[in-house]
Amino acid sequence: MTGLKRIVAAAAVIAACAVAAVAADTALAPVRIDSGLVAGTTRDCINRYFGIPYAAAPVGTLRWQAPQSVKPWTGVRKADAFGPVCRQTVDWIKEPQSEDCLSLNIWAPAKPGKYPVMVWIHGGGFRGGSGSQMGPDAGNGIVAHDVILVSINYRLGLLGFFAHPELSAESPDKGSGNQGILDQIAALKWVQKNIAAFGGDPNKVTIFGESAGGSAVALLTMSPKAKGLFHRAIAESGTADGLEPKEVAEKRGADFAKAQGAPTLAGLRNKDVETLIRQPWQNFVNNDGTAWPADMAAVYQSGAYNRVPMMTGWNAEEGVDLATEMLGSKTITMAVYNAAVERFVGPKLAPQIRQIYPGNSDAEAKVSAERLVTDIMGFSAFRWSGLHAARKTEPVYSYFFVHWPAEPVTPCGYGCKAGHGAEIKFAFDQLALDPRPWTADDKAIAARMVGYWTNFAKTGNPNGDGPNGNGLPAWKPFDGTPATVEVLGTESEIKARGSFPDFRTYLALVAQ
Repeated sequence: MTGLKRIVAAAAVIAACAVAAVAADTALAPVRIDSGLVAGTTRDCINRYFGIPYAAAPVGTLRWQAPQSVKPWTGVRKADAFGPVCRQTVDWIKEPQSEDCLSLNIWAPAKPGKYPVMVWIHGGGFRGGSGSQMGPDAGNGIVAHDVILVSINYRLGLLGFFAHPELSAESPDKGSGNQGILDQIAALKWVQKNIAAFGGDPNKVTIFGESAGGSAVALLTMSPKAKGLFHRAIAESGTADGLEPKEVAEKRGADFAKAQGAPTLAGLRNKDVETLIRQPWQNFVNNDGTAWPADMAAVYQSGAYNRVPMMTGWNAEEGVDLATEMLGSKTITMAVYNAAVERFVGPKLAPQIRQIYPGNSDAEAKVSAERLVTDIMGFSAFRWSGLHAARKTEPVYSYFFVHWPAEPVTPCGYGCKAGHGAEIKFAFDQLALDPRPWTADDKAIAARMVGYWTNFAKTGNPNGDGPNGNGLPAWKPFDGTPATVEVLGTESEIKARGSFPDFRTYLALVAQ
């Protein structure tokens, strides 16, 4: 079938489903999984199963332990509503929360088949977010391309990234912390065991995520615990640089426990969760030597990682959203900026970086901070892509998102234009869920990106299996040069802001 015919056929299916749409979800017959029967709903040719537990509730003595198996249930468990999201303190998640939160959600084509699977790992700095925050129709655009979407909750903040000497001692592999990543691995094991019951192909699983979710994808590619659980990986605006040493993480955990008047782990587990999560805490992923054997560069240079086709990328205005967070100050002044530069790159490289990104006044420092943070994100993605490409085994595709979408009805406060996370709605083709005056360019970018993402899930190549990428512009594999980074935007946008530094120069600086 030609690219044009595929697009026409997909449009016909979507139109038919729209005509057949009913006012409310219709109950589905129960599906058997390893822990019992679950019953979801169907609407608009999409089967939905929400709130399915993939691990036992991590409460009581299981708090901070690696995820444990779900206790089987009798009867039919309704899977028609999202489960509670994991406890967190961010103010932008309004969904009901609970420490008992390890559940997942599935959107699948109603037509029987054997479909590729995409597992979404949400962002939020490992301290916020959920697998349900995009709503019950989050998977519509992906499912329209004959791909199943799975989204997951995982432990966050203090409950999901807490190391302690006693935790290391009680763990069979002597690891500690990183509970949120272990949750993700447990969810991927669940997918391997159960997704076939929903029409999914366990041999075509793609993990993808943005921000902290993108970092999680990078970590999973490094983890021997995740070997064989996925077959492609997409990381949007996230890598796995800068892991905290295990001993530092354990000491921070022990100090925290003492500050709470709980010198033992048992005492800390008896503390009320509401009290605990309100205490000051910085959650870091730590290099515990078991979830991953070393830091990212060492793992990739050794070749001892999960070698699968990958996509990585970043956005043109990441720093507008992330600069204050990365610099650790709500206000960026000349002093704050120059101190941060030295902290980022060290005193040896700081003068060279300040020549490229000067901060000789408060106003100049703010502009340079945003540029620098955007380029740090780009450099990290470029470097990671290069490490993978150097192995010359599986391809990696790199992108740079520059598109400015139509302005929202209410003023945009975060992720505006080509800011942090702005690409998500296009990769999911979720424009219909946001009542903006979308332009033809917006719709074309969304069609292109969801096509790339779902083609990649099907074949390991964003161009798909057709000679012309199923009607999409050809995307070359990354070979370590800027010319092989695919710039995602209109022609005029690419001319206006489609350039970025030659990060090979930065690689040379770092190597000094």
